[in-house]
Amino acid sequence: MSSTDASTPSTASTAPTEPAPLKIVVTDDDPVLGRTFTKAAGKFKTKSPGKSALVIGGTGQVGREVVKHLMASDAFDKVAVFTRRPIEYSGPNADKLVQKPIDFENEEQLKTDFAGFTHAFSCLGTTRSKSGKDGFYKIDHDYALNAARACKEAGIEHYSIVSSAGANKASRFLYTRAKGEVDSDVLGMGFPRVSVFRPAMLECRRDEARPLEKLASYALPLFKLAMPMSAAIPTSTLAWAMVINSFGKAETPATETFSNSDMLEKFQKAKK
Repeated sequence: MSSTDASTPSTASTAPTEPAPLKIVVTDDDPVLGRTFTKAAGKFKTKSPGKSALVIGGTGQVGREVVKHLMASDAFDKVAVFTRRPIEYSGPNADKLVQKPIDFENEEQLKTDFAGFTHAFSCLGTTRSKSGKDGFYKIDHDYALNAARACKEAGIEHYSIVSSAGANKASRFLYTRAKGEVDSDVLGMGFPRVSVFRPAMLECRRDEARPLEKLASYALPLFKLAMPMSAAIPTSTLAWAMVINSFGKAETPATETFSNSDMLEKFQKAKK
């Protein structure tokens, strides 16, 4: 054995490790569904049997809450999570959950994988601080639109997508401009029904520290005091609003946009 062989680590030891599975746990008190939600889920299941849902971005803060609510609702015959990171689910209706890998750059494969599902929930997203300017735009814009086009081609009946407060394709700011561009394109794709959710700051326990969001969290109580319905929303409430909305019938027009206050008001009204 040469000295180089002896001092150089083997390929196996330097190979990247697979990401650890993300644990998603549903308990009796998490998520909090409420009587309005469970009643709507039961009615939907009775009147619209055989429906199935897919979740894109199911390992993110919003996506995992959407998965929780979908599984706890028991409204869909099948729930598929398309993700590049495996999950470990613990909770009711586990037999209805399937996991599938995803390649956002292969639209033909996406179309094949999405075929047969009736509802889609897009919760895909990252930040500029985490992925850089180009990485952010590729994920939040390019991948989001690739997935949306594939869902349209696959025959999805109802497409729900997480956007952002202030989304505007003419915005000077990259984040809100990218979100606005995606919203505009998705709303014009011709889905039978499209629902766009525009939350403000997301309240949740993050797996990773994001300096700007951590800084903003210190000032959040003041913002919520001044603007209680438009400053922020818990990720669980956002997911609740997305899933309960999917139980309803499409109105005319079949495109709808929900603001932060819209979602909070619906949630608070349901608790009364």
